[in-house]
Amino acid sequence: MPTEMGNEAVEVCTMALDKFQANHDYEGASVLIKNTLDKKFGASWQVAIGEGYGFDISCQQKFLLHLYYGKAGILAFKS
Repeated sequence: MPTEMGNEAVEVCTMALDKFQANHDYEGASVLIKNTLDKKFGASWQVAIGEGYGFDISCQQKFLLHLYYGKAGILAFKS
């Protein structure tokens, strides 16, 4: 992921989790992240948030973000 895009995506993810994490509303956070990334960087972003999961995905080259924010793991990728 290009550096500027990665920084903006991390900022979007942390903002969404700050907003929704108190209620453990990961669904609300993932919808907010997906919609924001779709508007900023074009459509077809997929987002998964949780405290324990595995994944095996196919995505566009250079469009994958996987990070942990507290106990929550965030996976965002463009398909």
